[in-house]
Amino acid sequence: MEIEDKTPRQIISEVTSQKKPIDHRANLNEYYPDGHAIHDRSKRRDKVIKTDKGTELAPVARLPLSFQKLIVDRAAAFLAGDGIDIISSPDTDAERLIVEMIRRTWHDNKIDYKTRQMARIWMSEQEVAELWYFEDKDVWGDMGFQGPRMRVQVLSHSLGDILYPYFDDYGDMIAFGREYVIDKVRYFEVYLQDLKITYRKDTDWTEVERKKNMLGKIPVIYYYRDNTEWGDVQNLIERYETMISNFADANDYFASPMVKVKGKVDGFAEKGEQGKLITMDENADASYLTWDQAPEAIRLEKDTLQELIMSMTQTPDISFKQMQGIGNLSGIALKMMFLDAKLKTLKHQEEFGEGVQRRINLIKKGMTLINTSVGNAVNLQVEPEFKFYLPSNDQEMINMLSTAAGNRAIMSRKTAVGMNPFVMDAEKEMEDIADEDAAQFGNIFPEEDV
Repeated sequence: MEIEDKTPRQIISEVTSQKKPIDHRANLNEYYPDGHAIHDRSKRRDKVIKTDKGTELAPVARLPLSFQKLIVDRAAAFLAGDGIDIISSPDTDAERLIVEMIRRTWHDNKIDYKTRQMARIWMSEQEVAELWYFEDKDVWGDMGFQGPRMRVQVLSHSLGDILYPYFDDYGDMIAFGREYVIDKVRYFEVYLQDLKITYRKDTDWTEVERKKNMLGKIPVIYYYRDNTEWGDVQNLIERYETMISNFADANDYFASPMVKVKGKVDGFAEKGEQGKLITMDENADASYLTWDQAPEAIRLEKDTLQELIMSMTQTPDISFKQMQGIGNLSGIALKMMFLDAKLKTLKHQEEFGEGVQRRINLIKKGMTLINTSVGNAVNLQVEPEFKFYLPSNDQEMINMLSTAAGNRAIMSRKTAVGMNPFVMDAEKEMEDIADEDAAQFGNIFPEEDV
């Protein structure tokens, strides 16, 4: 992107020209229950009732449900909830050092937590970005050198940013714009391959800072998707909320018995009277007013809607009610139960994982600037590996391995002690066990006299 001989307004206009239309207000209203359409009084009006004083408005039930949050939270957890491993096969000292530096940067920035945060934003707002920059704080002393560290900031609409990616004809991002407000002053940052330019809006846009971009890459990773995670079932969710709200209204009216009377009523029993009676003439009749089919019809629609919402979004129903009766399933059965979630996670990895790979490449390039001695390792292949969380049947796995080993021991005593969740110091525990064995059995293998 050429910026020479262009005014700030022309540069900003060009950077913002490819902005895709995203209805952030609608997305956030659907995501947060307080913004659901069930609250809209123009769509769900209060009930008009007749009273002795004329007509009045009686409030109706408006019950929002957090399906959208549930769908997003579970999808994000399956995508990145178990963390991301950094996979590489370094051969030289420089390669081993750069991998260690990448892992240090990953840990210091709490990237696994930020990845889950960005996944939720990406799924609910359709776009999110991460901005990397250098901070003048040395964290490398234990590695034998000094230098700044890389830091990351999450950018999104809900965090106060307007994002403007700008691509060339080949789909490569060649510029990125970020608009935000601080103390009621509007700023616009433009990130290029070799520059970062900051503008401020007064009467017009004016340049306030221009910095060289040492990375030689745009320090922003941008994630975008065409729809929210629940977009395909939004109408079903709104119908579910309407149905539940209508059911609540019906309960308000009919939960207490209502008597239907045919003919003349001479008198009613008093409140609290024993042996309550209604006195009527001989041609009158009284009975309870009920709708026998209503509960079953409502239950059928509720169950159908819930099943469609969960299945169409490939969201496993792992509620306590569903899980309490499944028993001890085999490993294959567990995998089949979560197959749909696994398939969706693989699809997400195609889209979201590409950005994570760019993140690693950007960090790797930054490491070569922090420590020039690892410059030769810049071409080392480093890849992310998403870990899909899946419940496991450990007993089944141990039995299978034991059988494969001819029913011989498949784990050392030291390893078993180290895996014991009640043991805080495995080495100390092994020493205590050895002392106890010696006290109980003596020295089974005494030293031979020389």
